Amino acid sequence: MRFRPFASGLSLASILLLVACSDREPAAPLATPAGPAVSATTASASVAGAAPPTSAPRPTLSPTPAAASGSANFEASQALVHVQQLAGVIGVRLSGTPAEQEAARYLRGALEASGYAVDIVEFRFDDRAFRTADVTIDGTTTPGLTMTGSAVAQVSGAAVFVGLADAVGLAGKDLRGRIAVADRGTLLFAEKADAVRELGAAGLIVINNEDGDLSGQLASNIDIPVAGISREGAVALRRAASTGATVTLKTTRNEERVGLNVVARPKVGAGCKIVVGGHHDTVPGAPGAHDNASGTATVVELARALAADGLDDGLCFVTFGAEESGLFGSANFVESLERQGGLPAFMINIDQMGRGTRVDLIGTPALTRQAASVAERLGILAQATTLGAQYGSDHQSFQTAGVPVLFFTSNDLGKFHTPEDKVGEVQPEMVQRTGDVAIAVIRELLREVGP
Repeated sequence: MRFRPFASGLSLASILLLVACSDREPAAPLATPAGPAVSATTASASVAGAAPPTSAPRPTLSPTPAAASGSANFEASQALVHVQQLAGVIGVRLSGTPAEQEAARYLRGALEASGYAVDIVEFRFDDRAFRTADVTIDGTTTPGLTMTGSAVAQVSGAAVFVGLADAVGLAGKDLRGRIAVADRGTLLFAEKADAVRELGAAGLIVINNEDGDLSGQLASNIDIPVAGISREGAVALRRAASTGATVTLKTTRNEERVGLNVVARPKVGAGCKIVVGGHHDTVPGAPGAHDNASGTATVVELARALAADGLDDGLCFVTFGAEESGLFGSANFVESLERQGGLPAFMINIDQMGRGTRVDLIGTPALTRQAASVAERLGILAQATTLGAQYGSDHQSFQTAGVPVLFFTSNDLGKFHTPEDKVGEVQPEMVQRTGDVAIAVIRELLREVGP
């Protein structure tokens, strides 16, 4: 699940975040889904133009046992095999990286094992949300993230700690030609950047006050480089700021990346009357078990269970890339369907549903009521609710195009968007509850759309 940009001045006190704008400006500075892919191509046998992973080969769990089970019921144990592979073996799956390519190949194999015709579809997107930055001290470089609106530059200077970059932290500090080092909190990033720039700082590095990387958004462009860094990676930076040691800050431009959607159809070229999907990508630094290996694995297990008694005409399954960067994968897929004149009758989205005690239902009112009725019949606690203004997920790309949508999620955010979003975060019983409701709803919708 991604965050939308917030209006300035909102509070984040009770929300656990990795990617956030400041304590007053919650919400990751993620790109809005205004412009999805420039183009899309399909690679059926392999990821076209994809560079192989640079690390040594990792063990891959075979999807065959899940496909061979033959049960037409949703089985959480089968879904957890996919969670383990995605979050436990592959880990961080930032869109446009070799790890996403590895995840896409695994997902294709799992879906093909259930009998589907599967394509890995490439799309291009501008990943301004996760531009890299380098912080170098004594020849050792620590990665950070360039903030949106930052100048693109490489600057060096003595590091100076300025607290929160407020009046207290800046009092008596000479920042001319120096690199300001500030803690995240209290002020907007833009306010911190403007304050240190006015005192002559050559650049600003903001240290996260929570685990994980820090991505941020300035209110407007600024002519000094500004970056965020994790508190885990800032130990040497704090030491440098305490002694006035030299620090080099390098920020980067927006990168055009190639993201991937994994699209499974009952047969080659089949239209999609119902699309069931969830995103497979993560934010930097997060293994993404709850967000969203849980949802991706549920999509794959639903595909297997629903295929156990034969493939259903018009039922398609998609795992989306670049959701965390701005819903680019789902927006690209919707555009491709619109070009073909074939928007689905319904879209089911499954995102961040591996923790909690209650299945939360969001989307078109008629569908949320229908799902709530199904859950009640099954004796599963569920509630129709709404998506907070700060959040976003892939169903919104379909909703914008006029497609009725139903979003399955859960009432516990867990440790999402942090390095602690590991396999142990996912609760089998919650996966089972959500899967049971989802498969029953999909079967009802299949009867509605007809053959």
